[in-house]
Amino acid sequence: MNEAKGRTQAALAALIGASFLGLSPIAIRVSEVGAQPTNFWRFAFALPILGLWAILSRPKPSLGNIGWLLLAGVLFGIEVSLWGAAVTLTTVTNATLLANLTPIFAAVFGWLLLRERLSASILAGIGAALTGAAILALARAQGAVHRGEHGLLGDALGFSAAIGYAGYLLIVRAVGARVGVGGVMFWATLSAMIVSLSASLVLREPLLAHTLPGWAMLVALGVVVQVGGQGFIAFGVGRLPIAISTVLLWMQPLVAAALSWVMFDEALSPLALGGAALILAGIY
Repeated sequence: MNEAKGRTQAALAALIGASFLGLSPIAIRVSEVGAQPTNFWRFAFALPILGLWAILSRPKPSLGNIGWLLLAGVLFGIEVSLWGAAVTLTTVTNATLLANLTPIFAAVFGWLLLRERLSASILAGIGAALTGAAILALARAQGAVHRGEHGLLGDALGFSAAIGYAGYLLIVRAVGARVGVGGVMFWATLSAMIVSLSASLVLREPLLAHTLPGWAMLVALGVVVQVGGQGFIAFGVGRLPIAISTVLLWMQPLVAAALSWVMFDEALSPLALGGAALILAGIY
């Protein structure tokens, strides 16, 4: 009974976290700075809160676990950096579809490395959600302007980003069960921040917002998306089989699509709504 209740709470946490993450692409779109600096400030403004959380969180990570969490953060920082680059080098369709491969990689890695069994129901859920995500991405990309410089490099970056995020989730899954959520989030966010800052400097994107509302948005991104969203996800992923938790993360594109509809008048076509329904069916 307690185990079932714990899994329900973990699944709910993953869904809430994924919903918060759906705010991230909206924030990047309206940000006064580029995608890489936006990611940097997301991590930077979250870090003080996560530091306090880590001090209060139990159990404390060992030095070995800290090393793994720093690696997880590097993978996460690389993922968000590669995603931003992929969108500029390949088509929107390709970049989005490749990003949606993360749960597939995570499920395979979990099966190979953590010996987590993939039941028929889990595979059916993955298949339905992946199909729905593909349909949603294709529907939203219809009529989009394709960049002339798209090619294999952009596709490779998008593919690598999906693998990187799967690696991040796998480490959080392995370490999260024996380390407090605050410790998981602090150390992973610290290294992700360094990676995002490095990407910003290499690409020479301006780091500073121009207005008070611009800074307020960056602070909110750090608090709501990184502390809240990734915190809920770290809790859920650490207590669920990786294949299940990553399917739940497909709630993110649903929230992003709904917000784009409301805020930017990007209406969802019947095809997109069908894809959204398939995602929900896969999650269920």
